[in-house]
Amino acid sequence: PELAMGVPPHTDYGLLTALIHNGVVGLEILHHGKWLHVKPLPNAILINVADQLEILSNGKCKSVLHRVLVNSSVPRMSVAMVYGPSHDIVVGPAPELVDMEGRPPAFVSMEFKKYIDLKQTNPVGAPPFLDQLRLHTV
Repeated sequence: PELAMGVPPHTDYGLLTALIHNGVVGLEILHHGKWLHVKPLPNAILINVADQLEILSNGKCKSVLHRVLVNSSVPRMSVAMVYGPSHDIVVGPAPELVDMEGRPPAFVSMEFKKYIDLKQTNPVGAPPFLDQLRLHTV
């Protein structure tokens, strides 16, 4: 554990992320500018809203900015399963949630594979890549 670094702040690229864990604290989410520990519940699966759901909902559902800390006294194990569209699908705000007068599109539409490729070039510590696609604040 003294050599492990954890995972820096990030959002997940898919639609939803399911996380199965061994009950050891380490996951934190950013809420109103403060990092909060996520208390693991026994036998629970944690579901995170990810970038594509925020895009699809035109900003109504927010992608969760989170990080993972290392526990120096107890091993922490988790399995993350990312759910998202096929790589060739163009993802953008759902047409039912957009009208150009009252609710304009909040994000640029693009093929999911291109989104993943661009997100991977976002430097560690930079603002979330999703913010770069934002056309206006919802």
